[in-house]
Parts: sequence; C-alpha cells; structure tokens
Amino acid sequence: MPNIEFDIDHVAKLAMLDINDEERAMFAEQLPSILAYVGKLAEVDTEGVDSSAYISDLQDVMRKDEEVRSSNELRASLIKSFPKESGGALEVPAVFE
Repeated sequence: MPNIEFDIDHVAKLAMLDINDEERAMFAEQLPSILAYVGKLAEVDTEGVDSSAYISDLQDVMRKDEEVRSSNELRASLIKSFPKESGGALEVPAVFE
C-alpha cells in the first residue's frame, strides 16, 4: 500500500469525533496500519464468484406488536418490588443527560 498522508482532523470531522492532541497523535500512527490491513481485501481472488452469491431470499421477520395484559395483582406486586416508583410507573435511572 502506498504511503498516504492523512488529515486526521478532517477524518475526525467526518466521523464526528472531537479529539484532543493525544488522540490525534494516536490516530495518525494507527490509521495507516488499519487501512493497510483493510487493503489486504484487494488481494482476495474473487474471480468466478457471482456478484449475487451471498444474496438470499431471507427476509427480516418481525412479530406483530401485541398488548399483553397482566392481572392487577401481578402489576401491583411488580411495582411494589421495584426500587423506585412514580405515579404507578417504574422509575429507572436516566440514560441520557
């Protein structure tokens, strides 16, 4: 693979990464070897492999959403055993700020 110069800031911008100087230096060192590794795919002999060899008629099968009711006793028992409850609903820690 030819020696290619990379604009790490541009690559980081495309990847929507906010990187610091330490990360910039690390990426500048690692990116060429990563691309050289991926470049090995060009060495694979694909002669005679049909372009649709891995396409199948399988479809993504999803079940229909259905409401499942539980008894009031079960619901009350579950809410009572949960660490936090607010207005009859289970309260969990926030995932996003």
